[in-house]
Amino acid sequence: MNFKPLVIFEMANNHMGDLDHAKRIINIFFKISKPFAKKIDFAFKFQFRNLETYVHSNFKNSKDSQVKRFLDTRLADEEWKNLIKFTKKKFKIICTAFDEDSVDKVIYYKFDYIKIASCSMDEWPLLEYIAKKIKKKKIICSLGGASLSSIRNNISFFSSKNLDVKYLYCVAKYPTRTENLNLEYFKYLKNLYGDKILGYSTHEEPNENLTAALIYAMGGRIFEKHVGINSKIYHLNKYSSDNIKIVSWLENLSKAIDRCGNIENREKFLSEEQKNLSVFKRGVYLKDYLSKKKNQHLKIQDIDFAFPSLPGQLNSNDFSKFKEFKLKKNINASQPVYKKDLIITDSRKFIEIIRDKISNLILRSGVIVNKNCKLEISHHYGLDKFYKFGLTMITIFNSGYCKKLLFLFYNQKHPHQYHKEKQETFFVLSGKVRVQIVKKNSTKNVILKTGDILTIYPNEVHSFQSISREGSIIEELSTTSKKDDSFYADNLINNNKNRKSFISLN
Repeated sequence: MNFKPLVIFEMANNHMGDLDHAKRIINIFFKISKPFAKKIDFAFKFQFRNLETYVHSNFKNSKDSQVKRFLDTRLADEEWKNLIKFTKKKFKIICTAFDEDSVDKVIYYKFDYIKIASCSMDEWPLLEYIAKKIKKKKIICSLGGASLSSIRNNISFFSSKNLDVKYLYCVAKYPTRTENLNLEYFKYLKNLYGDKILGYSTHEEPNENLTAALIYAMGGRIFEKHVGINSKIYHLNKYSSDNIKIVSWLENLSKAIDRCGNIENREKFLSEEQKNLSVFKRGVYLKDYLSKKKNQHLKIQDIDFAFPSLPGQLNSNDFSKFKEFKLKKNINASQPVYKKDLIITDSRKFIEIIRDKISNLILRSGVIVNKNCKLEISHHYGLDKFYKFGLTMITIFNSGYCKKLLFLFYNQKHPHQYHKEKQETFFVLSGKVRVQIVKKNSTKNVILKTGDILTIYPNEVHSFQSISREGSIIEELSTTSKKDDSFYADNLINNNKNRKSFISLN
């Protein structure tokens, strides 16, 4: 997510029903936002309620504090029109719609976003109306006071309507004390729902200025903050920040953005890091009693790793079991070995390409695989023949019984083999596979499609090959799998001790 974070200044009823006061708030916070505009996008948020129907007629003259606040801070339609036009020149605009009439009003005034308040996130008549009316407008929903079940139901509902809603973790306590913030829950939700959980809506005390920075570091990119200004007439509530207190909150968010950076900038800076680290690496030197001639291979037993590593020299980090080094010139004993004097063959790149192709095969098939698993890549006759004879495998579980996933590319064949102890059942999860079973007096070919099952018994010689252009995935369920219980019909494979490579899937 390399887009600029969005800070939403929530005015709510802090306009106090006074259009001039509302405009002063907009102007002051626009000036405050300008120094941060290169890093942060800003929006202003209002709230709509059709007060003629939202407040029941029996309570229009009541002393209920919330009813009184809504009615006392009412703006007329013309005042709203004036304020919205004024705000659009400075900010993106967002509105919380608390009833169905207000949803229509949000559409009429062409707000950039519609907001679903925490108290409405499970108000199904309103949600149904929003889903029916809102087709293209961006939707943001707060999750204050919501149980995990309510959150799951809301996300499921809007996903079924193909509406991309972004959710804000929120604590519905006004104001929220620091011990009740529980910001770790944002990360918990994000692990469950990914980028659907994208921000944080605050009701914290105005002196609290770390929350946005912390949420940003956890992956949040939308921040909602109640704001307003004090005057001789009007005084802010206990959970809204004024023009002075908001600055330190924004400064800390800005610092978090700088320090968190992004993946692209890290990649750009990587060469600088590597240059700095190179002075600490050990270089490759021929042993002091050994010389090597042109076209000979350089083995680990031929060399010493020693400090310092000279510019252009092969160093200890360049050595691995995946690489071969062939000399382009003679090198005398005890001399440094330079990369320019070598032909370097790196099979690791080949293994990484296989890993990426397996990842794509898994993605296309929809098969669920643990992201921390390890790939076992069998190249029976060498890597150069892998796509003709080979197999990639993930062992899910191996104890009293065994479960594996087997991956084959198009026309790739796993050569004839048998097990003396293991009995295995193939269940094709994706693609089409030809299995050949060889017995003393017969050869049997079986075509397995997605959903088909076949059991292979001990001592049955068998091979299998994908005949599906998109590749094939087989679930293998068996008795315990043992390393010394796989025998190939071709002794060239049995004698090849370097026919397996391992790499993490991610």
